[in-house]
Amino acid sequence: MRNLIVSTYMTLDGKVDDIRDWALPFNDEGAVEYHTELLAGCDGLLLGRRTYEIFAGLWPSLAGQLAYVDKMNSMAKYVASTTAGDLTWDNSHLIEGDVADGVARLKEGPGQDLVLYGCHDLMHSLLKHDLIDEYRLLVHPVLLGRGRSFFDDGAQRVNLELVDTGLICGGVTLLTYRPAR
Repeated sequence: MRNLIVSTYMTLDGKVDDIRDWALPFNDEGAVEYHTELLAGCDGLLLGRRTYEIFAGLWPSLAGQLAYVDKMNSMAKYVASTTAGDLTWDNSHLIEGDVADGVARLKEGPGQDLVLYGCHDLMHSLLKHDLIDEYRLLVHPVLLGRGRSFFDDGAQRVNLELVDTGLICGGVTLLTYRPAR
């Protein structure tokens, strides 16, 4: 059975909006190593429409520059959307019907793990169906004080077990959690 890993950038105060403004300055060799290692154990990306459109507009143009970018470009992309247009990024597939059922089927199928980058709304939808196996939070040494939080007010409680920690780069801390069973 495949695991679903949520990997997201967040600020120290739990904000996840507009990462280009505060996270990109920290993307150095440590971040490249993190993404390379993460994607080595995955063969599918799970994306919402907005994240898909951002990634599809960026990653193909960076082909050949970094190994993890080439991996992202070649691996399967599973898009959860009812409004997506043409999926032009190589190896992209629309999840038909109920997203939770589609993701559960993907997890039951053969292959390596699946990774969900960002995709706040999709993550919350999958959280409600207990489909997330691991959270990898890249906590940046930034306090925004405003913006969208990783967890919405009123989201269901989830007890987590800390399974690993690490320092990525420039003060970015990697916290890896799994649901406490």
